[in-house]
Amino acid sequence: MQKECEDHSPADPRSPDGMRYCDPSGECRALIGLIHWESSLDGPIGAANHCDADDRPSVRLDRDAVRDILQRCVSGQLNVLELPRWAEAVHMLDCVEIDEVDRDVLTQCLFEVSTPELFEPITVDVCRRWIRRMEEA
Repeated sequence: MQKECEDHSPADPRSPDGMRYCDPSGECRALIGLIHWESSLDGPIGAANHCDADDRPSVRLDRDAVRDILQRCVSGQLNVLELPRWAEAVHMLDCVEIDEVDRDVLTQCLFEVSTPELFEPITVDVCRRWIRRMEEA
């Protein structure tokens, strides 16, 4: 059974009745949806920012989730030009935790991908390089 999160705007667009829902542990589904980039970024980023301001349990970001996002950008399932926006949103959330073993590579990936003006424009080739780097790390 899912419980209603406290009333925040914007509502999670995935909910049929317009309300956001937490999973049984209290994690905000918007955060989980953003981590896995399950829909358009507009709703989940706004909702995740509201959850981040609340005292909610942290959501874990791991190498597999980031690699999946990168592979979906390579395949064209996700818009590679939106990747910096996703990376910045995830990187800036306090409630996103990264395992110690993945911290260096994922933090570096999120930082570089979220700031293409400092590093390089985001392309499918950049995604492929990060996928290889994660497999080697």
